[in-house]
Amino acid sequence: MRLFFCIAGLAVAVSASAQTPAPGPARIDFPSVSAALTALEARDGNGTIVTHSEGWTIVNEPLASAQWSFTPSGHSAYPAVVRRVIKRPPGGAVSVEIASLCEAPEAACSSLIAEFRAMNERITQAIRAQGRQGSTP
Repeated sequence: MRLFFCIAGLAVAVSASAQTPAPGPARIDFPSVSAALTALEARDGNGTIVTHSEGWTIVNEPLASAQWSFTPSGHSAYPAVVRRVIKRPPGGAVSVEIASLCEAPEAACSSLIAEFRAMNERITQAIRAQGRQGSTP
């Protein structure tokens, strides 16, 4: 799976609580995808981890519970970045907030967001299944 590492990384960060996708997408406060990439790569090693896999650039900010995914140059939504932030309100259900900045045609951008929402749903299902397996009758 192309973005398995994204799912695995986010799943590890999420507790066994139920997760519901936040309405979105929100906006990212950078003027362009390249500006976001440059700024985030400059933070590598300072509480930020930058990795590259199959053309994707993934930036993890563990302290912020955030993951940034930059599309590879061959992707239909290139250039684009999707940021997912895990929200854990006290006493509330865990959710994932999605924000994006996409400079590709609207249809490609919408498809990218749909892909990330589907990944979030798979994470939710895995967490729920893990909770059922870990519980005692």
